Order: sequence, then structure tokens, then C-alpha cells
Amino acid sequence: MKKWMKNLPVILVVILLISLLAGCGRKELDAAKAVDAYLRAELKGEFDDYAEMVGEDKENLQKEYDGMIEEAMQIFEGIEFLDVDFGDDFAVEVKNLLASAKYEVIGSQKDDDGNYVVDVEVSPSDVFVVFFGKVMDAAKSTDDMNAVGDAVLKALQDAIAEQTYGDPVSGQIHIVYNKDAKQYEINDDDVQKLSENFFTTDGLLDQLYTPSGTVYDDPYLNWTGDDWNAASEDEKTQCCLSLIREINGFTEEDMATVDLNDPSVQQMISQLKDGVNLSFSSGINISMGDYVELIKNEM
Repeated sequence: MKKWMKNLPVILVVILLISLLAGCGRKELDAAKAVDAYLRAELKGEFDDYAEMVGEDKENLQKEYDGMIEEAMQIFEGIEFLDVDFGDDFAVEVKNLLASAKYEVIGSQKDDDGNYVVDVEVSPSDVFVVFFGKVMDAAKSTDDMNAVGDAVLKALQDAIAEQTYGDPVSGQIHIVYNKDAKQYEINDDDVQKLSENFFTTDGLLDQLYTPSGTVYDDPYLNWTGDDWNAASEDEKTQCCLSLIREINGFTEEDMATVDLNDPSVQQMISQLKDGVNLSFSSGINISMGDYVELIKNEM
């Protein structure tokens, strides 16, 4: 379940992919209107203004939008241990989720080279944090896997209805004229950076990973992310050996038989290091001992 949750914000990375304002030519551009039309097409599926502006067929834009929704759905459907068929009702709620993104195009400026800078304010939504909390509650009370789909759908519907928005975050989107292509282009990096502010995950990790406060006998199990990041590779290897011992319930005698030159042992340690690096890079700040308990629960 936690692996699935960690992948959800990727939906937002997938959203804003159409980057060209093709067909505008080197004429005067209402940059603020262009960005607003672009965001409404991508987030709300409203294509009329954008299609007219770029000379694009609305059917093509609809296909691109539907493809993006399908990719978002695959984030849910592709998790093998859920084994749930999320149907059309869930796709509708994914669309509602994206459409609930709150922003305001403030205005634009034109530089001496004829390029534009558009100021946008985004009000971050806590919908994912609310959603994850509701899914966690549902997971505790739902024993029938056949009911998981309905429980997740209800959690998403409620989260969209109950979400709140934070203070606006300012951002800019640059629109640059490509002389070779003879068209204006929206800067992809600007769009991705802006999209990261639509939905916040602040407080999410606190729901999933709460430090226990336990002081462990093995010093390595008291390491936090800061200790791990400051350690040498050899020290990390020794820490991983402590994790292996704790996870498997091995004795000191058992560990004495571990051959660090064994390829299978090296692979296990390498995978553990990758897992710890990924976990700490995502913002988890718990001890190694607590991390072991999470792994045991997953197993």
C-alpha cells in the first residue's frame, strides 16, 4: 500500500506535457491568455480557446488529454498487490481531481527580444494528504479485497470535496519564440516547476511514518537519515548487515557465517542501500530500527 501511495504524486508530473504554442507565428501574442488557455486545456479538459489559439484540432487535444488520464489510471491499476479494477467512475474522479487545481494568471511582460514572461499564482491543495489519510482509515476497516476499489473511489471523492488550499505560491512561465520552427514555445521546465505546487504532500509522510522513539541496543539501528548520508560506504555496509540481522532475526553466530564476497550477499546489501537511499531522499526521518519495523510490516 505504501509503495502505491508514494507513486500517486507522479500524476502531476504527467499532466503538463503539451508545450508548443504552434501556429501562433511571429505576431503579437496575448501571453497571459495563452497560458490560461493552456492550463485549462491540460487541467480541466477545456480545449476551445487553446485549440483556436494554436490552430489545433480539438479532437487531437481530446485524445492527448484522454491519454494523460489513462496514464494516471495506470498508476493505480499497475500496482500488482492491489489487484483492483478501477473503472470509469474512478477516471471521472481523476479528472475532477486535476480540475480542482487552483491557480490565477496575474499578467505578463514582453522583453526586448519579443519573448514573454507570464506570472502565475498557484494555491497548493492538500487533497493528496486528505486522500491518503482516508485510504489509511479504509485499509484498517476493509477486509474484502473486492471492496478496495469502492473504498479508494469514495476516499478520492471525499478528499476532493474536503480539500483546502494554502497561500498562493508565485511562479513564472516563459514563452520563447523559436525562429527555426517559427512558433512560440512554452518552457517545459517552468511548467513542471509550476505543476509541483498544485498539490502539496506536506504532512503526508507524518501520516505514514511516525518515529517510535525507541532506543535500540545496536547503534546502527539508531541511525537517522543524517547519519546514513554522512557515513562511508563501508559504514553503510555494516549498517545494512545490522538491518539484515534484525529483519531475519539472525543471531551473532548466524551473522558470522555471512561472506561479504558472496555475490548474492553483495546484491542483497546493494538493494538495501538503494532502498534506504530512496526512503531517506523522499523525506522519511526515522531511525533504522523503525525502518526495519516498516520493512517487516511490508513483508
